[in-house]
Amino acid sequence: MSNGLDFPLFGLGTWQSKDETELKGALEAAIDAGYRYIDTATGYQNEHIIGEFLEEKFNSGKLKRSDVFITSKLTPINHIPEKADKNIQESLKKLKTDYIDLYLIHGPWPFKNFAFGPGQQSEPDLVPHIDTWRVLEKYYKLGKLKSIGLSNFNQQQIQAVYDQAEIKPQNLQVDFFIFDFSKTKF
Repeated sequence: MSNGLDFPLFGLGTWQSKDETELKGALEAAIDAGYRYIDTATGYQNEHIIGEFLEEKFNSGKLKRSDVFITSKLTPINHIPEKADKNIQESLKKLKTDYIDLYLIHGPWPFKNFAFGPGQQSEPDLVPHIDTWRVLEKYYKLGKLKSIGLSNFNQQQIQAVYDQAEIKPQNLQVDFFIFDFSKTKF
């Protein structure tokens, strides 16, 4: 990354993994296969399971914290700076770690509430991206976030943050599914 920190090329994505037994089994298999990168997010609602699993591995001596690269992300309903601050603290607590290797703003869409179901509507929240970014910068300076970045932002949104940021985004995460690749250009 642009801050000099490297991370593993392959990792375990944990989206839609909320069942404790299933997720711990997947984590165990991934670690046994040599994976050292775990991708999660507050919105996945599984940080606590990952934290418990890693704590067990660290306490057993099978892994050290420095062996594992953890990415987590800020949910779209927590872009207001006070909520972003709380979200980061909760992620650290649930993951049972003093720091997160890479922390991303999960998307450029701030919402007061985020609805998924049929007939439900999300309510937008007008929060400038740079206001949310400043919270990530604060935790980066404190050493609680080793790298900070953006996820699912378009070129104009990235540029707007970049132009105003004291600490420039160090990573941009975009979805790419090898079996479901969109031919649409971003």
